[in-house]
Amino acid sequence: MIFKLIILVLVVILVGTAGETYIRRRFNIEKRSRIYGWINKVQASIEIVLFLVFIVGLWFLIDHIFFYMIGFFTVLNSLRAFMHWKYEPEKKHHILFVYELVLLMAVWAVAYWWIFE
Repeated sequence: MIFKLIILVLVVILVGTAGETYIRRRFNIEKRSRIYGWINKVQASIEIVLFLVFIVGLWFLIDHIFFYMIGFFTVLNSLRAFMHWKYEPEKKHHILFVYELVLLMAVWAVAYWWIFE
């Protein structure tokens, strides 16, 4: 299982980096900093509440943590894509967040099917 996980992580890093580079060139998107900054206070508040709900929910849903994490990261990336699309459409970073969301869903599906089954 560890060997499969290592292979999956390496493939995800390779595909993620190549895909992000292609999308950035295709849509002429400037690089964003690796440290994520919120667009406004509303987004900051929503993300903090989501994180607190996630932490508290871990206590109750520890048996279903795989699906709980899928839900959390889906909502988080969707929120970030929406906020960037709504408040900073000229930077086009929302396209990268949607790409990351699709990549994340594909990774979760492959991990569930290939590693954990």
